[in-house]
Amino acid sequence: MNDPDLRRALEKIVSPRILVVGDLMLDHYSWGEVDRISPEAPIPVMRVLREDQRLGGAGNVVMNLSTLGAEVLVCGVTGKDETGNTIRKLLAENGVDYSGVIVAENYRSCLKHRMIAGQTHLLRMDIDPDPETPSPQKQLIDYLEKTIPSCDAVIVSDYGKGLLSSATLKAIAACGKKNKIPVVGDPRSTTNYKIYQNFTLIKPNRKEAEAAVGFKLKDQKDVLKAAEILQSEVKLKYLVISLDQDGLLLFSGPQDYHFMAAETQEVFDVVGAGDAVSSLLTFMLAGKAEIEQAAYWAQLAASMEIQHVGVVSFSKNELLQRFDIGETSAKIMTPEQLCRSLPLEQPVVFTNGFFDEISAGHLKFLHQLKTLKGFNVVAINSDQSIIMQKGRPPLLNERERALLLSAIEAVDRVVIFNEQDASSLIRSIRPQTVVKGEHFRKKKLPEKDAIIETGAKLEYFPEY
Repeated sequence: MNDPDLRRALEKIVSPRILVVGDLMLDHYSWGEVDRISPEAPIPVMRVLREDQRLGGAGNVVMNLSTLGAEVLVCGVTGKDETGNTIRKLLAENGVDYSGVIVAENYRSCLKHRMIAGQTHLLRMDIDPDPETPSPQKQLIDYLEKTIPSCDAVIVSDYGKGLLSSATLKAIAACGKKNKIPVVGDPRSTTNYKIYQNFTLIKPNRKEAEAAVGFKLKDQKDVLKAAEILQSEVKLKYLVISLDQDGLLLFSGPQDYHFMAAETQEVFDVVGAGDAVSSLLTFMLAGKAEIEQAAYWAQLAASMEIQHVGVVSFSKNELLQRFDIGETSAKIMTPEQLCRSLPLEQPVVFTNGFFDEISAGHLKFLHQLKTLKGFNVVAINSDQSIIMQKGRPPLLNERERALLLSAIEAVDRVVIFNEQDASSLIRSIRPQTVVKGEHFRKKKLPEKDAIIETGAKLEYFPEY
């Protein structure tokens, strides 16, 4: 398989219709600071400064597929509670068809509430559905049998919260097989993978595969042995085992398998890598790609995911850009990636410029960002933007400039923008502080209106 074939395999896929079935969750974050111990008990008192809510569980797969450009439908259950209302609201805001989400009486919606002081996780509070409360299986199956025939693929994101009974999983597999629609399963932790029989593909991670086969996957020999056991047990067409920083295994049979190494040297956080793999596999199969092509793009998405702290979704263009350019510093992001991955626990500090003739003065200027104790974002004009304003290309191209700036310890992220000034970026990022050089103090800033609109504080640094 040559490179043009791989690129075309992803490039040609436009808006496949994909159904996500699974356990919907709400990830609630409370960010704050601790400066005292409670007089009531020897525990820290956290003063909450900011809160954030995101889709979690199967909702993370929904976000991955939506960002890739798929038409996403989702099937699941929420309760008649505040958490359920928020989950449905977030689905609606992201343009997802949630007509398959059943609002059930006496059902407790799934919530993961994390309390974080600075960068320290103090506590995670989980609220799960009561295992004694039956989920509306007949309604689910009726919706699935009506909807699956009109889809290009189905992905089952099973967190074992009681939603997906054996009967429901069997109905999904049968409907997919009857209509020749690929069904991908991201399985729960279980020793009984027979519940996923007749799925096109399942994708356990290393830990889930170990739990299923009863031994550790220490090397490739162990991984292959586990794959053979699982495929034989479940009678699957394909099995993919996600191995985080070690890439993945695509297994079709004892003589037909491929280990695909992660395409990264930097590993920051493996959270979200498994969802990235299952999402890309489903997207590619929905677009009629070959399984080897699907596995390639899945491991590339996982390689990009583990370069970021927290869960990040990637667009098709971002994946294609990584394919074309190869691995660069994890600090370099597109504007879209940056907006989706800004930390909530730190104030954002922003500065921008051409940086087309980088000097020691530039480096000293940027080194001062450390004094503001925030998350430092440096935006640089693209080559095209510089040519429009200066009439000639920069000495160093945009990737070279971005790489040089990303090597500076004080710089947390570098972003390249095409506009003449950074106003649009400031409105998107909404930094707490915007930094300019001292010589701008008496000049009219092109970004002045954006700075005022966002309420950012303007700081001037000495220049060298």
